[in-house]
Amino acid sequence: MVIIQIDAVQGFAATPEPQPNSDSETGEPLANAPENGFGAPDANAYGSKEALDWTVAIYPIYAWAPLFGASVDIPNVPPTPGGGGGGGIMGGHGATNTSFNGAAFAAISVQEKKWLVGLSGLWAGLSATRTTPHVKVNTDAIYGQFMGGYQLYRHIALTGGFRRMGLKVRATLGDQPEVSWKPGVWDPLVGLDWRTALGRKWFVAFDVAGGGFGVGSDVDISGQLRANWRFTRHFGMTLGYGVEHFEITTTVSKHDFTTKQTLNGPIFGFGIYL
Repeated sequence: MVIIQIDAVQGFAATPEPQPNSDSETGEPLANAPENGFGAPDANAYGSKEALDWTVAIYPIYAWAPLFGASVDIPNVPPTPGGGGGGGIMGGHGATNTSFNGAAFAAISVQEKKWLVGLSGLWAGLSATRTTPHVKVNTDAIYGQFMGGYQLYRHIALTGGFRRMGLKVRATLGDQPEVSWKPGVWDPLVGLDWRTALGRKWFVAFDVAGGGFGVGSDVDISGQLRANWRFTRHFGMTLGYGVEHFEITTTVSKHDFTTKQTLNGPIFGFGIYL
């Protein structure tokens, strides 16, 4: 899997020389010396004076290898009178085991002083099965997300936005024919974003968002932890872990189809910084 990510992040480009937080002679703290929690000035802190440059980060290799698991609840649908509309559906509940899958992701984020804005998109073709009892779930997922945030305190920002998610779910329970449906939802989201620099070459970020609230999905939760290592001015690596979980109920011809799906797994990428 290859992922291209573009980040326009104010304060992420520069790798300034460390500055002392206290006067070498008096030992008194220097004024306006933002800290990253480890005693060093933080060029990536929201609102810091060092966060003055824009940079573009491109990840030509950005791999997410999530474990995918799903469950479905399929209703009993009686045959159409006269037989013209099919023989009906014998429903039930089924849950798969987890299996490794892949996804394609792209994102852009902009940070200016205390403000943070981000756009992202994801495409994934997912599949998981269980042998006994036989369950198979395939999902084609596409979503786009917009998030905006404002710094509340030091490195923490409150975020809010929305996610548009479109799915095509195909499920087989036992020896029944495959059943498919296409959920499509708009989810309001709220979350938190935390980021800081650990010295000159390491940058750590964590974000979590939740929503749905029955407006779109019943439940929609995601989170990601990343550590970025810039080993030269224009090249670096990112390592981390991502989690996504959602539950969606879709009404088709007055019958409710429900799916719960979870993805979680490691992230690895190579970055080029311009």
